[in-house]
Formats: sequence, C-alpha cells, structure tokens
Amino acid sequence: MKKFFAALLMLGTFNSYAGIQVDATRVIYKGDDKSASLPIHNDASEAYMVQTWLDTGDRNQVPKNLPVVVVPPILKLDAAKTAVLRFIYSGNGLPQDKETLLWINVQEIPPAPKQENVLQVAVRTRIKLFYRPVALKATLDEQVQNLRWQREGSRLQVINDGPLHITFGALHLKNSAGKTVDVDANMVSPKDRLSINIPAGVSVGNKIAFSYINDFGGRTEVKDVPVQ
Repeated sequence: MKKFFAALLMLGTFNSYAGIQVDATRVIYKGDDKSASLPIHNDASEAYMVQTWLDTGDRNQVPKNLPVVVVPPILKLDAAKTAVLRFIYSGNGLPQDKETLLWINVQEIPPAPKQENVLQVAVRTRIKLFYRPVALKATLDEQVQNLRWQREGSRLQVINDGPLHITFGALHLKNSAGKTVDVDANMVSPKDRLSINIPAGVSVGNKIAFSYINDFGGRTEVKDVPVQ
C-alpha cells in the first residue's frame, strides 16, 4: 500500500491525521465475478469526503475511458462509518490471456479546520487491483513454483513465464559470515523478467528462499528454490 500527501496550502499548525482507512492491501477481481469490492472506513470524529479513481501506474495521471470503473467515484463518509467501493468491468478492453494490474486511489478530503492558520493535509492511499480473466486457471501458488531463477554477475534474474503478477516480499540470501540477509525485490509482471541487484558481500547459492505476497495480502515463504 502506498500513501501520498497533498497539502492544502495554509500556514501554521500542521495536521496530517489520516481519517479514511482502507481495509485491504490489494483487490483481486476474478473474471467470473460481476464486480470486486473494497471496504473503507472513517476513523475520524468528523465526516470526510472521499474521491476514488483508477490509474494504470502513473499516480499523476487519471486515464480516461478505462474499462473498469469505481462506484461511487465520490462519497461522503460520516464519522466511524464504513463504505464499500465497487469495481465493475465493462467486459471489453482488457487482455484475456494474462492478468491486468490497475491502481486504486482513495483520496480523502478532510473538513475545513475549525482553527485558523492550520496546515491541513489530505492523504491519498493507493493499492493494487489485479483483474484475473476467467480463462486463467493457474493459481498464484502454482505460478510462483514455475518461476525461473538465473545468476548473471552481480544480479539475479527471475523469469515469469506465467500470466500472473508476482509481488515479492524479500529474498533470503547469505552473507560471507553465513548469516541470512533479506534483499528487497519488487514485482515481476506476466511474461516478463525482473533483475535484482545483489549487494556486495552477499552470495547466491544453488538454492534460495524468498517470500511473496499472496492474494490475501500476507507473506508466503518459499524454500529450496533452484538457481541456474
């Protein structure tokens, strides 16, 4: 989950409390479902306006005519209340042979400050939405097992021949003293590869271990993965 801050330019006291909370770290939209949903709630003691939209990866651009829409695009959420955002696919415009990644934006619009000279900050939360077409029968667990790993100098290449995105938690490697070192990795897209820099003093053996983010947003550990 990523949070971004858009300041409402006023001089004085700084207030950055995030009132609107998103109750998941990702949304999986299965192609045989009519819609997908995301609960949000207001932790603040006052009502907030909330604006929601989707983008394709550039947080500064709002694409037009995306085949997936958010309902409602704007709403008022009273204090301590919950709302459900729904994502509806038109049925045309997305690939059917691989998963599509979109980003959900949830922008809070806080009430006007009661005190003068207050710097009010609005928080935007971004999480991933994966649209998984009906034709894709493979599970994320199966796709992870089919990844191919190759050493290339000081880098480790992971090759994803499958149709799903795979987001890594960390690679568990060893340093020269034999201690485990966690190396950050990102996400490998369908039919693509990811190049991971191996820090100095860290070695890659014939087998590695790593974690990946499962469909529920948790980490799943994988051990004894062969490296070519």
